[in-house]
Amino acid sequence: MSHVHLPLTPTWLLWPQPWVWVLLLFLVLPLLWRRLLSRRRRVALRYSDLSTVRAVAPRWQRYTRYVLPLLRIVALAGLIIAAARPQVAEESHATIVDGVALEMVIDTSWSMHDTDLSPANERVSRLEMVKRIFRQFVAGGDDLPGRPNDLIGIIRFATYADGVCPLTLDRDALLQTLDDVQIPTDRFGQPLDDARNTAIGDGLALAVERLKDLRRTTGTGREFSIRSRAIVLLTDGENNTGRITPREAGELAALFGIRVYTILAGTGQNLGPRRLPVNDSDLRWIAAVTGGRHFHATDRATLEEVYREIDALEPSHVEEQRYVTWHDLAGGWLVLAFTMLTLHALLDATWLRRLP
Repeated sequence: MSHVHLPLTPTWLLWPQPWVWVLLLFLVLPLLWRRLLSRRRRVALRYSDLSTVRAVAPRWQRYTRYVLPLLRIVALAGLIIAAARPQVAEESHATIVDGVALEMVIDTSWSMHDTDLSPANERVSRLEMVKRIFRQFVAGGDDLPGRPNDLIGIIRFATYADGVCPLTLDRDALLQTLDDVQIPTDRFGQPLDDARNTAIGDGLALAVERLKDLRRTTGTGREFSIRSRAIVLLTDGENNTGRITPREAGELAALFGIRVYTILAGTGQNLGPRRLPVNDSDLRWIAAVTGGRHFHATDRATLEEVYREIDALEPSHVEEQRYVTWHDLAGGWLVLAFTMLTLHALLDATWLRRLP
């Protein structure tokens, strides 16, 4: 899954070569200004003393001699800048992410109450420990970098399979849903019928159904692509119910090109006074036929290691692209220059007209 961010950086002004050398003409402007002010005009009448005329004339008229030369200088400066072709650059960045669409299929049968995955200083159920490690896998922590760029969904199964969280990029919603995943019990803490069996095949088949058409429905364009589709199937027991067998579900995953990573959690099942090992042949077969891997986690450390390996096997590809849009600013300076020339012509012909 990918998403795009377009933070706009401040614009900057650039002068493309070789036009920047036109700006050297600004060195001529002071000389031209001096020339315009010192230029002598032919006069019709000569006076020996202008003090009387100056005393009668308004004070502000003393500065009118600077108006027309100033307009010429400003017009010429605008033309020089326009000839230098100033441009403004507008930069944006796009983060292109090819992520993984990942379904987490979690066993919530009664046997997940067992505490054999607990660390030495506390006693927690298998399900609670799985949820802790899964949270780190998603959000990061304990050497797990997190999966911020992936579509992740949650499916729980016991006697029946149930999709509790659709594939989403919303990490807050995903982790809130994860907190709500519990073993089905009644108000007295006894297992409901839904918690008495383990339908591995149904849970895996539901995950395949969620993923099989995802590439078609979301598209695979440059800015929105799914790098791969995978399922992490975690259980602590053997399949003993359901309409679909684990191997049938595994064949279905292989048919649609979906890798399945299977995890057997715990040290076995308590049946009376004995702890019996779990037959994980179906889990191994599913992982092999889909191109995934099978893991056996007997404590918290090995479960964390399993998720680290899965994190390395399903990387997300992040690419940052930079876009620059150029806007030519010469037009504004040309408008300024011709406005000054027009104003110069009007004033020279009217208010600042000199005779003869």
